[in-house]
Amino acid sequence: MTENGSGSGVVRETPKFTGVRTHRDEKGRYSVRFATDWQWFTIDEPIGDPDGVRREGIGAAPNASDPSSALTMWVTPLETSVTVEDLADLRDGVDQGLVSLEGSRILSSEDLVLDNLIKFVRVYTFREGDATRKRQQWLLYVDRWLMCLTWQGSSVEEYEYWYAMANHTFMTMELPPELWFATDRDLAGPKGEPDASQESVH
Repeated sequence: MTENGSGSGVVRETPKFTGVRTHRDEKGRYSVRFATDWQWFTIDEPIGDPDGVRREGIGAAPNASDPSSALTMWVTPLETSVTVEDLADLRDGVDQGLVSLEGSRILSSEDLVLDNLIKFVRVYTFREGDATRKRQQWLLYVDRWLMCLTWQGSSVEEYEYWYAMANHTFMTMELPPELWFATDRDLAGPKGEPDASQESVH
C-alpha cells in the first residue's frame, strides 16, 4: 500500500481505532458507530426541489485532506410504505441509478428481504473527473424511509486502506424496534403473497 495510492512506494501503517462514537439519529430512525478521530459532518440537503424532501444524516472522513473518502449515512422520507411486492421495481431503480454514473462497474450485488424490509447491497466503481472512486453501499427501504449507508474511497487504494474501519459502521448499524415492527408482515398486513423469487437472496 502506498501513501497516496499513486505507487509512490511509501508504506502506510494499518489504520487503527482510537475510540468509537455512537451516533443516534435525533428522530430515532437508526444508530451507527464511527471512529472518534474521523472528521464528522452533518448532511442536510434537498433532493431536487429546494422546498421538497431532504436528505438528513451524518458523515465522517478519515482524512481531512481527502474529503472524497468518507462514510455517509442519510435518510429521506418515501411517499408510501414499501413492501416486498415493490422489490422488482426498486431493484430496477437502484441499478439504473448506478448505470447512470460515468464509467460505473458493479463489482458485487446482493438483495436481501426480511418481511417488508428490503436491503440492496452494492459494491461498485465509477469515474469522477480523472479519478476512479469505489463504494460499498447499503440502500434500505424501511417502511416509509429510504436509508443509505455508503463508504466511498477517493480511489480504489483509499477504499481498501480504510475499509476495515469503515466496515465497522456497516456491521454495527441498528434500527429501532418500532421500525422492525413496522416492517413485520404479520403486523403490517401484506399487499399479497410474495413469490419464491422475492423471498430469495439475489
